[in-house]
Amino acid sequence: MAGRLDAYSLTIPVTLPSNQTVDNTGRIEESFSRAGASSAVSWGYNDALNLGDKGIDVSGAHGIAIGCKDGSVFILRSASTVLPPNISVSIPPTTELTSPPTSPRRYRGLGHPSSRSASPSSSIKPSLSPFQVTRSRAVSSVSTESAEAPKNYVDFDEEQERLRGMLKGKGNRDRHGSSSSRTRPERESFTSTQAGSTVGSGLRREDTRSYLSAALSPASSTLSLSDPPSPTLAPAPSPEPTGPYSLKLRCHVFPPHAVSSSVVSALKVHENGKYISCLDESGGLSVHSTLDGSCVASIVVEPQPKPHGSGKSQTSPSVLWVWRSLLVAASEESILLFACASPDEFYPTNQFLDSGSSDAENQSLVVTYELTLGPGAAPGEATLQCLGQWPVDGPLDSIGLRAEQDHSLTLFHADAAGHLVSRSLRVNEPPPSPADLPGSHSSGHLPLPNPFKALKAPSADNIADTARDALPDRIEIGPAVDHGELGLTEPLLGLRAQDNDGDVALCAWSAHELIVGRWTADCVTTLPVAVAAGARDARFVHQGRLAVLFADRLVVYDIPAAGDAVPPKVVQTAPVSKYDAALLVPGGHVISTHVKNDRRRVYLTIAQAPAPDSLTENARTRTLWKARRNLTLNEPVPLISCTLPIELDCLLLGYTDGHLRRTSLLDIARSAEACSHTSDVPLSGSIVCLDAVQDPRTGERLVVGGADDGTIAVWTLETLKLCARWTLFTTSLARVIPLLEARVGRLHGCVLCASHDGTIAVIAIDGYQFVYLVPASAAPLKRICLGEDNLLLVYTDGRARLWDTRTREFWRSMSVEKGEELVHQGGWLSWSMDRSLEKRPALSSPRLAALDAAPTVLLDVPALLRQLSAAPAASSTASPSLSPNAKLERVRALLSILLTFGISEGIDTICTENLAIKLTFVTSGTASAETLTIVPQPNVSSVWTLSPDASADRAIAILAMLQSLTQFEDLLQDANTVMTFYAASIGQLVADHQSPSLSRLAHHLLHTQSADVRHAVRLLLDAGVARLSDQETAELVEAWQQYLPSVRVEKEKDLPQSAKALCICGFVAVDKYSLLPTATLTEIAKSIGVYLHDETSPHRSLAIDLCSRGFQVWQQYVDAVEMLRALFTLATTSKKEAIAVPNIGVQARSAVLQIAAGNTPLFMTTLALDILHPRSVQHRKSVMQLVIFLIRKKPLVLYGNLPRLVEAIVKSLDPNSSASRDAVLDSATEILGHIVDTFPTVDFHMGSQRLAVGTSEGAVVMYDLKTATRLYVLEGHKKRTTACSFSPDGRRLVTVSLEESDVLVWKVGSSFTSLFMPGAPPRQGHAGSEPYKTLNFHIGDAANMSLEATLANVRFEWTADRSVRLKIRDSVLTFST
Repeated sequence: MAGRLDAYSLTIPVTLPSNQTVDNTGRIEESFSRAGASSAVSWGYNDALNLGDKGIDVSGAHGIAIGCKDGSVFILRSASTVLPPNISVSIPPTTELTSPPTSPRRYRGLGHPSSRSASPSSSIKPSLSPFQVTRSRAVSSVSTESAEAPKNYVDFDEEQERLRGMLKGKGNRDRHGSSSSRTRPERESFTSTQAGSTVGSGLRREDTRSYLSAALSPASSTLSLSDPPSPTLAPAPSPEPTGPYSLKLRCHVFPPHAVSSSVVSALKVHENGKYISCLDESGGLSVHSTLDGSCVASIVVEPQPKPHGSGKSQTSPSVLWVWRSLLVAASEESILLFACASPDEFYPTNQFLDSGSSDAENQSLVVTYELTLGPGAAPGEATLQCLGQWPVDGPLDSIGLRAEQDHSLTLFHADAAGHLVSRSLRVNEPPPSPADLPGSHSSGHLPLPNPFKALKAPSADNIADTARDALPDRIEIGPAVDHGELGLTEPLLGLRAQDNDGDVALCAWSAHELIVGRWTADCVTTLPVAVAAGARDARFVHQGRLAVLFADRLVVYDIPAAGDAVPPKVVQTAPVSKYDAALLVPGGHVISTHVKNDRRRVYLTIAQAPAPDSLTENARTRTLWKARRNLTLNEPVPLISCTLPIELDCLLLGYTDGHLRRTSLLDIARSAEACSHTSDVPLSGSIVCLDAVQDPRTGERLVVGGADDGTIAVWTLETLKLCARWTLFTTSLARVIPLLEARVGRLHGCVLCASHDGTIAVIAIDGYQFVYLVPASAAPLKRICLGEDNLLLVYTDGRARLWDTRTREFWRSMSVEKGEELVHQGGWLSWSMDRSLEKRPALSSPRLAALDAAPTVLLDVPALLRQLSAAPAASSTASPSLSPNAKLERVRALLSILLTFGISEGIDTICTENLAIKLTFVTSGTASAETLTIVPQPNVSSVWTLSPDASADRAIAILAMLQSLTQFEDLLQDANTVMTFYAASIGQLVADHQSPSLSRLAHHLLHTQSADVRHAVRLLLDAGVARLSDQETAELVEAWQQYLPSVRVEKEKDLPQSAKALCICGFVAVDKYSLLPTATLTEIAKSIGVYLHDETSPHRSLAIDLCSRGFQVWQQYVDAVEMLRALFTLATTSKKEAIAVPNIGVQARSAVLQIAAGNTPLFMTTLALDILHPRSVQHRKSVMQLVIFLIRKKPLVLYGNLPRLVEAIVKSLDPNSSASRDAVLDSATEILGHIVDTFPTVDFHMGSQRLAVGTSEGAVVMYDLKTATRLYVLEGHKKRTTACSFSPDGRRLVTVSLEESDVLVWKVGSSFTSLFMPGAPPRQGHAGSEPYKTLNFHIGDAANMSLEATLANVRFEWTADRSVRLKIRDSVLTFST
């Protein structure tokens, strides 16, 4: 796939329609029928004979995954699958914590090697000279430029003069007479991987049996349990798959790095069919869910350089490894994956074999990875870590694993001499510091001077020793132990093993022989050789029976006793239909697949006990699945063969008829076949690759693309006029690299067009001129580097080639390590052929050639929301000049793609009539980390029945996009109605609805930065928690609480599963705290505190969110004051890292407002304490800034506690603490100014430095800011004081109480008596404490107003020192004081 899919992204793939229907099943089935099957794996077929025959419930219990030659995988599950409810998918598996175990690992699974090609022609290697010359032809009705591709394969040992001639356009035709393509022939590969239930099934925690017994003991044989049916001449497949055997096409998965040349070579099953591992020949290793194909972990298997004696990495030998099989061993801590490779048979062997080494065909390489599936195994949370690698001197198909009685592992294989060799394996625990673990396979860099710019070699003294030390492998390999000869007279092709209570049964075969023996601790003993030509796979049915698969039959052998010197005896032969790929399942049965009458079919051949005096015709073949429609190879209607999204208003589509068409999402929303422009001249083949470039001189935007016949073409983007075309390649175009930067040297303004076989064409955009051709290598091209006049090409075999772009000459060949040293000097630009490493734009194409994936466009929902935000500042890159109405139309177009019409008539009416969203006929799949999944959608509701994770992604995308409609006032109510439906009600109308997974929702909340997406996630989390029953709630929290940060060790607190556990448990506790025990609530509250107080935690945003939502719950179990103080600090932080999205400061301030409104007494107490007794002066300033924020945003929160707050502020200005006063003076002055401006109950007189504060009890408190003391209290009102005000001269204070309808006038100036009675109010001119004047007024209902209304509608205005006006709403009263 092209472009990087972030593991945390929310990407929805949509497939453009080819007709007016939402059913894309036929297109996916046709893609399945066209794809060549290369491997297969199954699960749940332990006793295929009894499936459904004896009332066994097989719902969701069995399935098959079939790997294809285009790198994709089709997953089929039982047609009657009943997926678990929401609670099950939200509960993590019961796993041990990730702390290092205190006892040795106990392995409980056996991985068998995969067989080589099982096709009839697999043993015939086509003759292919590595020096064949490719055809070269320039075809163009626009340009007369002729381009010649003289050679598509170049050996590193070729002389330089020949290469110089090629770059100059001189053909090298005298070497060979033929000019056929160098393209490697497709291997008819077949995988004999065992059924997942016993082979690599991941019996990790659900089964307490030992690794040894679970892995090597056979399943119960079905050969003698059933009565033989009537003899038949051949298997008779049922016309339609029905009953418990039938399967349903679940999804079409394109793993990371899936390209047309990446043949899926091996598949393995984990967790009883929950996950599958996929290995392709180029080394792509990924783990996927069998529910929806989502990728939970992926990596590229690469050989590591061997360490030197000094500990440094030495130069890797030049070798092209083909990864062909996968072994599995499972323990309680993790799963070990052993990727096995053998050299490419078409690669020149003299370039990688060391002197004295054995034959290349017997060289193998094993690289081990540790797979750790976290709770829920969300993308980005499962890990694949390399443990080590070692070579094997023996054929690849002889490599296997067994477990010893002490649960340790032993790797065995046959060596070149035909002996059985074993080596013990020991896995060491990782180093204490995660930073020391190998994070990638990239080689270290040495800042060497450029050897091609100097005449002599540089001195070693000038080389900085910056190479990364080679890290020790975590897996230790014991010495090789030779157990004796296996007994074959021909080269071994395959080896299988099974434990038999103390010894191990062995079966080995060659091209014409088959031998069975036993492996004991001392040696190997074998029976005489049996003649068995063309064996492809074997499996022990039980101790006495062996099933062997051939090209056209299944043969069951009876194994004689150990003392009998006779070969195995054939007891049954069952015919098997021709197959592309097949595997033996427990019981000796066969699952196979092939295309018949242009329709892909999957069969299960069940071996039966033979009839008397008969060895054949006793088998039943059941059709598990078949495509419903025939292939339409000569379709009259052209189909979309590739897409290139430029922006929302420009989408380019390449077609199978060679035409290029342009449309937009708006056009697609209006019509399924709307295209505004079509290219004038078609190409001769299907367009399979498109890229946009720009002419650096004219600024004209152009499109460079290629067809499947090797043609390259250039069109104008505006009119789609064909400007030029050339036929340069023998394989299709794979990569277009525009060279627009000045430092590219003389190639500035050109584009590099790289084909799938590594040939590179240099095209000058200005003038549409073909410049020259760089031929391919025997190994696939991995990376292109360009620096000034040097072009460095890195290949997958560990070699790099340097070309001079000025003279167009080949300079030299070097190791990858030397090439990395050269690039590390700087001044180089680098591009990877794997476009999955690139960051994707908001709209992108997966760049896949499959029939069902080619018309797909990937929608990055958060990026689109940023582009289409109503706020212009939020639109960073896309269409900043669009008007709000234009953006609204684009949101509607996107919603027409995302919404599922036809489920609710009422919601459909609201969407079409009120929101103006039209129905479109696009279909959508799922996307995870670098993986695309195409999902059959026979009806509109199918997207909601795939998996809980898929439902979560779809619901989030819909709600987030609908949220953008709420910014338009006339659409607010209807948008909220539709949001409520998709969040809480859709499950009631969709049969087999998969409720959004709480685990997946938590995953997005933790990693998504978009505010609209986070809001949507919160809505769905609330709805999901509300749907839980009491029992489900208890089970969910009980399962997740073991991962809470408060109960984990220090290094595990910030792990994704810990944060996810807190998210799920926290949301549940807020809504259903009464159902949870006190201990659980305490741990949840403590976990919030762990993240909240940890300045380095990446999950503080989650802690703030939970504080805001459930502070009243948490305050009972933790120090609520400290929690508030932490929020105060975060709310006022000014650190740079706090400005990230989501902005921690903004989020903390929002939480403070929420808590202040819901728990005002505690909040005000904490606020006052932090002002009076701060931890530091800076902390006091921060709290004061928070007060200003509260005054602006939520003044009513402070209204009832103003006297307490003001007193704390006044005391902070104590003149006896001059340093503290100086530090907070500006903040305190600013706060008091905001208080006086906002609250009419507070007034300040500048001249006298007096501050008056009215209280809810009717009293007025007078403060002196010069001394920071309370002077006295004026008690006149019996009810709440509404407002107060000083006269201009400061000698009068008037107060009003609307509840009493009285205005009181007080003398507050300095008097003679105040000198003798400090703290006493001034004399009012009469005895007692009565006010100087009491004035009554009556304004009727105008005086009845809320507290919030008094803030804006009650004010005093002084017209003179003794005359004041009181304004109450529209009423004006004038008083003399």
